[in-house]
Amino acid sequence: MPIEGFASSAIIDQLTHVLTSLSADDRKKEVNKTKAVYAFQVTNAKGKHFFVVDLKQAGKVTDGASEAEAAKGQPKPDITITIDDGTFVKISEGKTTAAGEFMSGKVKIKGNMMLGMKLEPLLKRFKKLAESLPAAPAAKAPVADEASGAAAQEIAVKGYEGSVVIAQIAQVLGADEAKRQSVLKSTNAIFQIDLNGPQGVKSWVLNLKPGASAADVVVPGTAAQNKKTAGVV
Repeated sequence: MPIEGFASSAIIDQLTHVLTSLSADDRKKEVNKTKAVYAFQVTNAKGKHFFVVDLKQAGKVTDGASEAEAAKGQPKPDITITIDDGTFVKISEGKTTAAGEFMSGKVKIKGNMMLGMKLEPLLKRFKKLAESLPAAPAAKAPVADEASGAAAQEIAVKGYEGSVVIAQIAQVLGADEAKRQSVLKSTNAIFQIDLNGPQGVKSWVLNLKPGASAADVVVPGTAAQNKKTAGVV
């Protein structure tokens, strides 16, 4: 999932795409090649974001605004890498090395130092795997429940810039049950978002009330069309 302001989130997206696209057997093979859990604390001018890549057990990727949030449900990291966003991108592109940046102080490593030195070949391996797989699909609206009657359709609509953000919300909340329920519990509200564009006003409903399913959390259309009571943004 793209994280605003963090170019290196594309690297994590690539790892996620590979791990979720592989069959269970192939994913297990990749995990057995690494047998380690990497934690990343990525920094930039806007702050920090955290990622945990489990290549030891389940073969999954999690992220969060805090270390605890990213680590939830994951094995204990074997290595934690603190790295600047731009430096992470350069390492992934082969423009610099983790070892060189570590010596210069731009990369800090806690835990198994040798795993840090294996970062570049790891990223290179997953990049090659990603190139052999179908491209990751664009975010689509989840299928709404029978009561709403809203058909599945693309959330992001050309000419409506804000709809890209809405699609990202749908993707994030639809993919992680624990994160979705946490957000719903803290928000406890339904919103209708109206955007002006080349085809006039288009609407989306964000159902951020506890218990909302992945299919119901973001639905194209107005609150009335989806039989919801909402505040209008």
